[in-house]
Amino acid sequence: AKTVQPIQIDRDTMAEITVLGVLGDETGTRTAQICLAHGFGDGGEQSCLLQKEAVSKLCLGVDIPYYAAMSLDGISVLNDAVGGIEVTLEDDFSTLDSSMTTGTTVTLRGEQAEYYVRNRMNIGIGTSEARNARQQDYWKKLNQKITEILDAEDSSAFLNELYAALEPYLTTNLSRGELINAAWKTKDY
Repeated sequence: AKTVQPIQIDRDTMAEITVLGVLGDETGTRTAQICLAHGFGDGGEQSCLLQKEAVSKLCLGVDIPYYAAMSLDGISVLNDAVGGIEVTLEDDFSTLDSSMTTGTTVTLRGEQAEYYVRNRMNIGIGTSEARNARQQDYWKKLNQKITEILDAEDSSAFLNELYAALEPYLTTNLSRGELINAAWKTKDY
């Protein structure tokens, strides 16, 4: 069987991105942090298309037919939909939540999940690399939790409920059915 592995591209990766002018028209390309490609857009579909183009160029023209972006407000919704994710904190997040101290094992709830995957300034060494490591750990545990739920429950009902909860936070060119099918297919990645 063919094994597909998701990749994480560091936001600071230098890549060729399309630059838009004040009126939204393309003014050319430049080499910049790949994360800026999304920022030149409208925060929705246009941003996703610019990001997709930048990633495709970075990957030497690999076709990227689909995109799905979730606003940061959706992190806590996704986290809570699976009952929270248990992590042992290697860094101190107590400036954001007093219960999130180094060495503590917590089941992240609500905003705690966003703090864990999003924040980097004044957290540990404060680098994108350290945050990426936390994100990878969180994503792995989230995938495990979703797989457990899918294996134990009526998977179609759970995925439909999850999609309904996340829909306000999503920008994608996949239909509801395509996105749910993709989630099912990728559950073992």
